[in-house]
Amino acid sequence: MRIRHALAVLAFLVIAAPAFAQEHPSAFVGSWEVETGSAIGKCNVELKGTAFAGKLSARSIMCLGPLGFLNGWTPSRDGVTLLDLSGREIGSFGPSRGNLVGRLSDGSIVTMRPTSGQRFGGRRDDDRRRPDRDGNDRADCYLREDTGRCADPSDIPPPRERRLVRSVGPLNVRSQEDMSSQVVTQTEAGECFTVHGCRDTRWGPRCEVRWGKNQVGYTIKYFERNGKNYIGFLNRC
Repeated sequence: MRIRHALAVLAFLVIAAPAFAQEHPSAFVGSWEVETGSAIGKCNVELKGTAFAGKLSARSIMCLGPLGFLNGWTPSRDGVTLLDLSGREIGSFGPSRGNLVGRLSDGSIVTMRPTSGQRFGGRRDDDRRRPDRDGNDRADCYLREDTGRCADPSDIPPPRERRLVRSVGPLNVRSQEDMSSQVVTQTEAGECFTVHGCRDTRWGPRCEVRWGKNQVGYTIKYFERNGKNYIGFLNRC
Protein backbone atom coordinates (compact mmCIF):
# COMPACT_ATOMS: atom_id res chain seq x y z
CA MET A 1 0.00 0.00 0.00
CA ARG A 2 2.82 2.41 0.85
CA ILE A 3 4.45 1.72 -2.52
CA ARG A 4 1.19 2.40 -4.35
CA HIS A 5 0.70 5.61 -2.39
CA ALA A 6 4.24 6.77 -3.17
CA LEU A 7 3.78 6.05 -6.87
CA ALA A 8 0.49 7.95 -6.88
CA VAL A 9 2.12 10.98 -5.24
CA LEU A 10 5.02 10.84 -7.71
CA ALA A 11 2.64 10.67 -10.68
CA PHE A 12 0.70 13.66 -9.35
CA LEU A 13 3.88 15.72 -8.97
CA VAL A 14 4.98 14.90 -12.52
CA ILE A 15 1.61 15.90 -13.94
CA ALA A 16 1.27 19.03 -11.81
CA ALA A 17 4.84 20.27 -12.25
CA PRO A 18 5.00 23.47 -14.35
CA ALA A 19 6.64 23.24 -17.75
CA PHE A 20 9.96 25.00 -18.20
CA ALA A 21 9.77 28.17 -20.27
CA GLN A 22 11.12 27.94 -23.81
CA GLU A 23 11.78 30.42 -26.58
CA HIS A 24 9.01 30.79 -29.15
CA PRO A 25 10.24 29.07 -32.37
CA SER A 26 9.59 32.23 -34.40
CA ALA A 27 12.33 33.98 -32.40
CA PHE A 28 14.98 31.97 -34.26
CA VAL A 29 13.60 31.95 -37.81
CA GLY A 30 15.77 33.90 -40.24
CA SER A 31 19.34 34.30 -41.46
CA TRP A 32 22.44 33.94 -39.27
CA GLU A 33 26.09 34.77 -39.78
CA VAL A 34 28.25 31.97 -38.41
CA GLU A 35 31.62 32.69 -36.81
CA THR A 36 33.71 29.58 -36.16
CA GLY A 37 36.87 31.37 -35.07
CA SER A 38 38.90 29.35 -37.56
CA ALA A 39 40.91 30.36 -40.62
CA ILE A 40 38.01 29.22 -42.80
CA GLY A 41 36.15 32.41 -41.93
CA LYS A 42 32.45 33.13 -41.74
CA CYS A 43 29.51 31.46 -43.46
CA ASN A 44 25.73 31.73 -43.26
CA VAL A 45 22.86 29.64 -41.96
CA GLU A 46 19.14 30.06 -42.63
CA LEU A 47 16.59 28.64 -40.18
CA LYS A 48 13.21 28.39 -41.89
CA GLY A 49 9.70 28.34 -40.46
CA THR A 50 8.50 25.63 -42.86
CA ALA A 51 8.50 21.96 -41.87
CA PHE A 52 9.63 19.01 -43.99
CA ALA A 53 10.00 15.33 -43.07
CA GLY A 54 9.07 15.97 -39.45
CA LYS A 55 11.51 18.81 -38.78
CA LEU A 56 11.83 22.51 -39.50
CA SER A 57 13.89 23.20 -42.62
CA ALA A 58 17.34 24.78 -42.58
CA ARG A 59 20.25 25.29 -44.92
CA SER A 60 23.84 26.47 -44.80
CA ILE A 61 25.61 28.69 -47.32
CA MET A 62 29.36 28.24 -47.86
CA CYS A 63 29.74 26.37 -44.55
CA LEU A 64 32.20 23.51 -44.08
CA GLY A 65 32.42 20.74 -41.48
CA PRO A 66 29.23 19.57 -39.72
CA LEU A 67 27.34 22.70 -40.83
CA GLY A 68 27.88 21.67 -44.44
CA PHE A 69 25.36 18.87 -43.80
CA LEU A 70 22.74 21.12 -42.19
CA ASN A 71 19.22 20.18 -43.28
CA GLY A 72 16.88 20.98 -40.39
CA TRP A 73 16.48 22.36 -36.89
CA THR A 74 14.24 22.13 -33.85
CA PRO A 75 13.66 24.40 -30.84
CA SER A 76 15.11 23.02 -27.61
CA ARG A 77 14.74 23.90 -23.96
CA ASP A 78 17.90 26.01 -24.08
CA GLY A 79 17.70 27.35 -27.65
CA VAL A 80 17.96 25.41 -30.91
CA THR A 81 19.33 22.08 -32.11
CA LEU A 82 20.69 21.78 -35.65
CA LEU A 83 20.09 18.54 -37.57
CA ASP A 84 21.54 16.79 -40.61
CA LEU A 85 19.61 15.09 -43.42
CA SER A 86 18.96 11.96 -41.34
CA GLY A 87 17.77 13.99 -38.34
CA ARG A 88 20.93 13.49 -36.27
CA GLU A 89 22.12 16.36 -34.09
CA ILE A 90 25.09 18.29 -35.45
CA GLY A 91 25.07 21.09 -32.89
CA SER A 92 23.12 22.72 -30.06
CA PHE A 93 22.97 26.45 -29.31
CA GLY A 94 21.68 28.74 -26.59
CA PRO A 95 21.09 32.53 -26.45
CA SER A 96 23.99 34.68 -25.25
CA ARG A 97 23.93 38.50 -25.47
CA GLY A 98 21.75 38.58 -28.56
CA ASN A 99 23.60 35.75 -30.32
CA LEU A 100 23.37 31.96 -30.35
CA VAL A 101 26.46 30.23 -28.99
CA GLY A 102 27.05 26.49 -28.99
CA ARG A 103 29.18 23.53 -29.88
CA LEU A 104 29.15 21.42 -33.05
CA SER A 105 29.49 17.66 -33.19
CA ASP A 106 33.20 17.99 -34.06
CA GLY A 107 33.79 19.90 -30.81
CA SER A 108 34.20 23.36 -32.33
CA ILE A 109 32.56 26.31 -30.58
CA VAL A 110 30.45 28.48 -32.87
CA THR A 111 28.69 31.84 -32.59
CA MET A 112 25.64 32.58 -34.74
CA ARG A 113 24.77 36.26 -35.12
CA PRO A 114 21.24 37.26 -36.24
CA THR A 115 21.09 39.22 -39.51
CA SER A 116 17.34 39.44 -40.19
CA GLY A 117 15.85 41.03 -37.09
CA GLN A 118 15.49 37.97 -34.83
CA ARG A 119 14.61 38.75 -31.22
CA PHE A 120 14.90 36.39 -28.28
CA GLY A 121 12.75 36.08 -25.18
CA GLY A 122 9.68 34.44 -26.74
CA ARG A 123 7.55 31.59 -25.44
CA ARG A 124 5.77 28.67 -27.02
CA ASP A 125 2.45 30.05 -25.82
CA ASP A 126 1.29 32.56 -28.46
CA ASP A 127 -0.70 34.51 -25.88
CA ARG A 128 2.08 34.80 -23.30
CA ARG A 129 2.79 38.37 -22.19
CA ARG A 130 5.28 39.88 -19.76
CA PRO A 131 5.84 43.43 -18.48
CA ASP A 132 8.55 45.62 -19.97
CA ARG A 133 10.81 48.02 -18.04
CA ASP A 134 7.95 50.50 -17.62
CA GLY A 135 5.55 47.85 -16.34
CA ASN A 136 3.58 47.73 -19.59
CA ASP A 137 2.33 44.40 -20.89
CA ARG A 138 4.06 43.28 -24.09
CA ALA A 139 4.29 40.18 -26.25
CA ASP A 140 7.43 38.05 -26.41
CA CYS A 141 7.30 37.72 -30.20
CA TYR A 142 6.56 39.60 -33.42
CA LEU A 143 2.84 40.40 -33.49
CA ARG A 144 0.26 40.69 -36.24
CA GLU A 145 -1.44 44.07 -36.07
CA ASP A 146 -4.76 42.64 -37.30
CA THR A 147 -5.06 39.85 -34.71
CA GLY A 148 -2.81 40.98 -31.87
CA ARG A 149 -1.31 37.47 -31.81
CA CYS A 150 2.18 36.19 -32.55
CA ALA A 151 2.96 35.90 -36.25
CA ASP A 152 3.48 32.49 -37.79
CA PRO A 153 7.20 31.56 -37.94
CA SER A 154 7.06 31.41 -41.75
CA ASP A 155 6.06 35.11 -41.84
CA ILE A 156 8.97 36.34 -39.70
CA PRO A 157 12.06 36.40 -41.98
CA PRO A 158 12.34 39.14 -44.63
CA PRO A 159 12.07 37.56 -48.11
CA ARG A 160 15.40 37.76 -49.94
CA GLU A 161 13.93 37.18 -53.38
CA ARG A 162 10.87 38.36 -55.30
CA ARG A 163 7.68 37.29 -53.52
CA LEU A 164 3.97 38.10 -53.47
CA VAL A 165 3.12 39.21 -49.93
CA ARG A 166 0.12 40.62 -48.04
CA SER A 167 0.08 43.81 -46.01
CA VAL A 168 -1.15 43.25 -42.44
CA GLY A 169 -2.18 46.88 -42.02
CA PRO A 170 -1.59 50.14 -43.93
CA LEU A 171 2.10 50.25 -44.82
CA ASN A 172 4.05 53.28 -46.03
CA VAL A 173 6.29 52.94 -49.07
CA ARG A 174 9.05 55.56 -49.13
CA SER A 175 11.35 56.93 -51.79
CA GLN A 176 14.52 55.77 -50.00
CA GLU A 177 15.52 53.06 -47.53
CA ASP A 178 15.78 55.72 -44.82
CA MET A 179 12.35 55.83 -43.16
CA SER A 180 12.62 59.61 -42.79
CA SER A 181 12.39 59.94 -46.59
CA GLN A 182 9.22 60.93 -48.43
CA VAL A 183 6.18 58.62 -48.48
CA VAL A 184 5.36 57.96 -52.15
CA THR A 185 2.52 55.47 -51.77
CA GLN A 186 0.82 53.28 -49.18
CA THR A 187 -0.58 49.76 -49.11
CA GLU A 188 -3.99 48.98 -47.66
CA ALA A 189 -4.70 46.41 -44.96
CA GLY A 190 -5.00 43.00 -46.60
CA GLU A 191 -3.60 44.20 -49.95
CA CYS A 192 -1.33 41.81 -51.84
CA PHE A 193 1.76 43.32 -53.45
CA THR A 194 5.14 42.15 -54.73
CA VAL A 195 8.34 42.60 -52.77
CA HIS A 196 11.48 42.44 -54.91
CA GLY A 197 13.67 41.21 -52.08
CA CYS A 198 14.72 42.69 -48.74
CA ARG A 199 18.22 43.57 -47.61
CA ASP A 200 19.82 44.43 -44.29
CA THR A 201 20.61 48.13 -43.84
CA ARG A 202 21.83 50.24 -40.95
CA TRP A 203 18.16 50.98 -40.22
CA GLY A 204 17.18 47.30 -40.28
CA PRO A 205 15.66 45.20 -43.11
CA ARG A 206 14.33 47.27 -46.02
CA CYS A 207 12.21 45.75 -48.80
CA GLU A 208 12.00 46.98 -52.39
CA VAL A 209 8.53 47.60 -53.83
CA ARG A 210 7.76 48.39 -57.48
CA TRP A 211 4.54 49.71 -59.00
CA GLY A 212 3.21 51.76 -61.90
CA LYS A 213 5.70 52.60 -64.63
CA ASN A 214 9.00 51.47 -63.15
CA GLN A 215 8.42 53.31 -59.87
CA VAL A 216 10.52 51.97 -57.00
CA GLY A 217 10.12 52.47 -53.27
CA TYR A 218 11.04 50.84 -49.97
CA THR A 219 9.08 49.58 -47.01
CA ILE A 220 9.79 47.89 -43.69
CA LYS A 221 9.39 44.30 -42.56
CA TYR A 222 9.19 45.14 -38.84
CA PHE A 223 8.07 48.10 -36.77
CA GLU A 224 7.64 48.92 -33.09
CA ARG A 225 4.63 50.55 -31.48
CA ASN A 226 4.07 51.18 -27.78
CA GLY A 227 6.91 48.84 -26.87
CA LYS A 228 5.57 45.96 -28.99
CA ASN A 229 7.13 44.52 -32.15
CA TYR A 230 5.05 43.87 -35.28
CA ILE A 231 5.53 42.51 -38.79
CA GLY A 232 4.46 44.78 -41.64
CA PHE A 233 3.42 42.06 -44.06
CA LEU A 234 2.89 38.30 -44.37
CA ASN A 235 5.25 36.35 -46.62
CA ARG A 236 2.29 35.09 -48.65
CA CYS A 237 -0.80 36.51 -50.31
